Amino acid sequence: MSDDLLKSLIPALDIAAFERRDDGSFGSIAPVPPWFTRLVADPAFPFLGHILEEANRFWLAGRPGVYEWGPVAEVDEAGAEFHYKVAAVTTAEARFLIFQLDRASDQIRRVMQTVRSRQLEVEQTGDASAARHAALRAVRIAADHVQEALGRVRGLGSEVTANRAVAELSASSEALLNAVRAADRPTGQSRA
Repeated sequence: MSDDLLKSLIPALDIAAFERRDDGSFGSIAPVPPWFTRLVADPAFPFLGHILEEANRFWLAGRPGVYEWGPVAEVDEAGAEFHYKVAAVTTAEARFLIFQLDRASDQIRRVMQTVRSRQLEVEQTGDASAARHAALRAVRIAADHVQEALGRVRGLGSEVTANRAVAELSASSEALLNAVRAADRPTGQSRA
């Protein structure tokens, strides 16, 4: 794969990738995606705090591998919350700090917020049929997310991308199971 192709692929995947230099600074290895500009004005990443300390210990160990954190929640200038993951990567040749937008967390948060809102409506009205309807709607939404993730897994070639899609699928499946459990609970009954 050519460097030019890689430099266009990385931001298209909502990834911001930086190589850690020997002096402790970071150099971008590809243009950063638009979402990343909401995070940082200082290329030393002071907002990472303990994550950067742990990443430094990981890099100092010198063993090839990946160490991940997240999802991390931030609020953009419009007040909207978004999530991303951070990974420290060590290869035989270099050390990297990778940021990736975590769309799965945002999708799950929206599904769970819908379920909570519907449940609150039901509790306020005491309507059992509305509770079942709200739970079934949440099941449909979660099932759609599972289907989308399955479609991405089928079309993937790389193990890293497949692992990411499997993580999204796992999170969507958990939301689906929670929605099914909510549909099976009688109105007004809380989880033990």
